[in-house]
Amino acid sequence: MKLMFKGFLIGAFMLIPGVSGGTMAMIFGIYEKLLSCISSFSSHKKENFLFLVRFMMGSGASFLLLSRPMSILVNRFPSETSFFAAGAVIGGVPTVWQAAGDIRISPKSLFFLFLGILSAALFALLPPDLIRGEESGLLRFPIHLLAGILGALALVLPGISFSSMLCILGVYGFVLSAIGNRQFLLLLPFGAGVLAGIFFFTRLLEKALKNYPQQTHLVILGFVMASLWDIFRAASFMSTGLSFVFCLLLSASGFLLARFMTCD
Repeated sequence: MKLMFKGFLIGAFMLIPGVSGGTMAMIFGIYEKLLSCISSFSSHKKENFLFLVRFMMGSGASFLLLSRPMSILVNRFPSETSFFAAGAVIGGVPTVWQAAGDIRISPKSLFFLFLGILSAALFALLPPDLIRGEESGLLRFPIHLLAGILGALALVLPGISFSSMLCILGVYGFVLSAIGNRQFLLLLPFGAGVLAGIFFFTRLLEKALKNYPQQTHLVILGFVMASLWDIFRAASFMSTGLSFVFCLLLSASGFLLARFMTCD
């Protein structure tokens, strides 16, 4: 039940622009297990299958139940949702730091940390609608397949928001509308691309974590730290007075939620 609940929370956070599903999986302590289950599925089929099914039941339920209300919430209360999400990310930074092992501050470690920060910052500068998602007919299939493959990169790599990636690719509105209206057949090309991309990128990242664990974790930590800017960029900074105090309380709530979910 705890795994399903984590999957539900990760799915909910992914619906907030700027929040990375990979970051939340890392914060909740199941990121590397997810990578291992996907990239080495055939090694322990039953165990990996049951783990992935429980996780997807939670995250799938979150997408189905929360896609429409979360869209309304983000549009009406951008500052509140962004502060809550930022608090959760900050609360998970110690978990990501611990995953890197015994880190000694040195020019080498700082290089990999800033490499992650710089890479995430460059991603945030990409313009929206790099590819069009509103094409009709046969052209829609390859466009949505490509969008799914690139979207999978955001699912696998912490610090890159799946929602932000879909906005950049120009398919965010289409995907959210199709899920909200239960038009799942329209999502088949996109879903096929996501699955193909996940299997490809998880293998690459698992090899990096196995061969260069500390360096990879430091780059990931840089991604996570830089993602805070992407989250706050979606917020409205006009909040003052009691509204700003409420935002700070929500941020503290997100922080405490992240710390609670990292405790076994």
